[in-house]
Amino acid sequence: MKEQKLIKSLFSSLNIKDSKLKSEILKFAIIENISKNSQIIKKDQFIKWFIIVLRGRIRVWHQYNDRELTLYTIKDCETCVYSIVAIEKNYQSLVNANTLNDTVILKIPIRYMQRWKKFKSWEKFTVNTLINKYDSLLKFVELIAFKKIDERILKYLKDEFIRSNSRIINTSHSQIAKEIGTTRVVVSKTLKELEKKGVLTLQFKKIKLLKK
Repeated sequence: MKEQKLIKSLFSSLNIKDSKLKSEILKFAIIENISKNSQIIKKDQFIKWFIIVLRGRIRVWHQYNDRELTLYTIKDCETCVYSIVAIEKNYQSLVNANTLNDTVILKIPIRYMQRWKKFKSWEKFTVNTLINKYDSLLKFVELIAFKKIDERILKYLKDEFIRSNSRIINTSHSQIAKEIGTTRVVVSKTLKELEKKGVLTLQFKKIKLLKK
């Protein structure tokens, strides 16, 4: 019953009304429940499935040596840009992806994607995904290229505040470092400076924002 509601929510969100497309999605798709912190895509892995998040959040990230850098997150009724690229070619992933919480996904074999281009709602979904994720990546590049570390940390914390509607952010210094592409030592030093300025208070694996 819950799965049916998630599928109906997906159809509504993507404005999928064509009965044939609905039928094919229901016929070929697999619904999978994935635990928090599970890696679902590894760098250099060939992408064989088109994945849509029905409920939950997935972090897409790049690793260089010992550093991780979050590129974007995938939320309800969204997919990954690299799933779309894989429709056109036998594609090896350049990124990694893992779940940020318990997540429900819809998996569809890539081989069925080509024939769905004829459906306007599906084409609109894939094009909008490419545009939105490109915009997100452009803003992210601007952030890491032109903003100081303290500004990047505050941007991350404020985004988490908006998402959770709570001034108490449950995160670690290591996790923040992964999100913004720096080291834990740099994050810890910067957070202490922000605490001295009265912007936030530090607790064990928690940060309380005092100012918006």
